[in-house]
Amino acid sequence: MKNSSNFKIHIQSDLSSGDFKSLALLYQPLLGMDAHSLYITFYQLLNQTNRTSFAHQELFDLLNIKQSAFLNMRHKLEALNLIQTFQKNDEYVYMMKAPLSAKQFLTDTVFGSYLQSEIGEKNLNILAEMFKKETPNLEGFDNQTKAFDSLYEFKSLNLLKLDYDLQGRQQNGGSHLNYKFDFNRFVELLPDRLKNSQLLNLKLQETISRIAFVYQYDVNDMVEVYGKASESKQNINYQILNFKAKQYYESKHRVLTIKEKEEPEATFLQSLTPQVIIAKYAKVDQQGLALSTAVQLLERNQVDPGIINVILMLILKQKQGVLPNLKYLETVLHDWMNRGIQTTEDALIHAQNLEIRFENKETNKKQKSEPDWMDDYIKELAKMEEKS
Repeated sequence: MKNSSNFKIHIQSDLSSGDFKSLALLYQPLLGMDAHSLYITFYQLLNQTNRTSFAHQELFDLLNIKQSAFLNMRHKLEALNLIQTFQKNDEYVYMMKAPLSAKQFLTDTVFGSYLQSEIGEKNLNILAEMFKKETPNLEGFDNQTKAFDSLYEFKSLNLLKLDYDLQGRQQNGGSHLNYKFDFNRFVELLPDRLKNSQLLNLKLQETISRIAFVYQYDVNDMVEVYGKASESKQNINYQILNFKAKQYYESKHRVLTIKEKEEPEATFLQSLTPQVIIAKYAKVDQQGLALSTAVQLLERNQVDPGIINVILMLILKQKQGVLPNLKYLETVLHDWMNRGIQTTEDALIHAQNLEIRFENKETNKKQKSEPDWMDDYIKELAKMEEKS
């Protein structure tokens, strides 16, 4: 690149305050302050000046940097899919892309995993809380919203056509990876029962490749992960695959200090009724209300009953025998489902991880061995079940 070369900047749509929030809190730890500053500078040059073309040397002087530093920043922006660079001789075009939303960044791409590895799980949770969306409780409300065609008569079924582009947000697809995963070999090694049309989905293929890249899994590893993710009847998505990949990684590298529960425990919890759990662990004066809430939770959410039983056990323990309201429980349940938890076994492991986090919240001590609270709970419940 010549310092005298010229460049133009384009962007599909204006950035919102939410975009700048994502850039500062989520992207910046990965980009670094310099690359983050370059992106903001590009945006301001585009929006605050009447010029359409700039020389690179002007930009270098403006930021007081050398070409090598600029290229390093630009490459980071390209890697995180915030800009695309096009070159023709000594002319460059930088196509700016809007950042991902917090949900897309943290749960739909590999960026969330990388950010957690850079700043730690505790700090990641602090950041995620800043993007938490409050959802109003609409229980008992009827949706009175008018549909378009109830007020307006269609005069034509043809959509408007224009011969030029309009401003509007273009989907940011996350990172672009050159990493090549042997998907054909992966399909070849899958059991026949897992070979179906879902594997033709390009987005699923890309997801499998991204996860293999993050965890540095080979084809055999991903066959194991995919098999675990296929155990339930839910459609396989990024959250489920990533949860199973993380579980597999921790098991393979002995990162977890807990061991997977035996199958009989999960089977037992699947068949157990919430009444037994509430009778044992809820306060006596709270049991009627708790039972009613638990029944509503089961009726409103078509999930493995064992998952709900694990949630009830964990929350009753943490809340000293007082079960929170239905909205609270559904928030916990939906959070667990979004994390990829789909079986009772998944719920048991996740609950044990949470218990360790609760116990070590105020200290920096090394995680201890498997907590016995879950074993004690299940043994006591089994005794009650035998007597009933």
